[in-house]
Amino acid sequence: MLERTSRPLRGLSNGIAGAMDAIYGALGAPGKFLQDFLNGSWLGHSLHAVLVDVVVGGSTAALLLDILRVFFGIDGLETATTWVLGLAALSALGAIVTGLTDYKDTAPDSEERDVASLHGLINIVATIGFAISFFQRLADAHDAAFWVLLVSYLVVSVGAYIGGHVVFKYGYMVNHNAFNKGKRAKDFTPVIAVTEVPEETPTKVMFGSTAVMLVRRADVVYALKETCSHAAGPLSEGELKGDTITCPWHFSTFRLVDGGVVHGPAGSRQPSYRTRVSEGMIELQGPHD
Repeated sequence: MLERTSRPLRGLSNGIAGAMDAIYGALGAPGKFLQDFLNGSWLGHSLHAVLVDVVVGGSTAALLLDILRVFFGIDGLETATTWVLGLAALSALGAIVTGLTDYKDTAPDSEERDVASLHGLINIVATIGFAISFFQRLADAHDAAFWVLLVSYLVVSVGAYIGGHVVFKYGYMVNHNAFNKGKRAKDFTPVIAVTEVPEETPTKVMFGSTAVMLVRRADVVYALKETCSHAAGPLSEGELKGDTITCPWHFSTFRLVDGGVVHGPAGSRQPSYRTRVSEGMIELQGPHD
């Protein structure tokens, strides 16, 4: 149902995502670091999710205080309600910016992007309502502000439900390797002859049923899981630069030595494997925990 409802937004969705791409592209290197911050790559998972918790928690607390005042006659709660709601509204602005940063890397013309658009638009409406209620309170119109807050809270609750749908159905901004770290081996296992792996060339090999990307430099071999943790892009088709590999889909960058995140949008490191060369074969063990 949500997919059908959000499908008419597709043109708008692609336009917004394209505009966000253009903005970050125009900012160059500073834009990349800003994107890393807003994606939450430094945090280990989406910053948007953290701010959303503040929005929902703050607006719930503000509504509870308002209910105590309006229906139970408890006095002296106006100032507390105003500033708790102000925190929720400010966090909602942050959630919009971080959400748009995550959203630009959804797949074009996809149901995931369509539903994420619906989620975002509904929450923008709720954020406007929170702001209106906040400024009404600054003008001492607390009774009118209560009804605006109540409606806005119902709206943001719908938006939060849709956000959960995007995450749990489409795996939006979650670690795509979390439940499939691939083959685990206590012993070293031969996977491919050294001569079949060109130097300085990302190469895909199979380690059992797990696809792994190898980078060979003489007898030193680096091995990361082929599937990018952000959106399952193929790392072996990415750009090798120095001691890093960049995913070709959304340009998440990982260290070869341990799979650590250098640049987002990925927030989770790549599973990495121990390697050695023995009797002309590249052997793998792991992955590392």
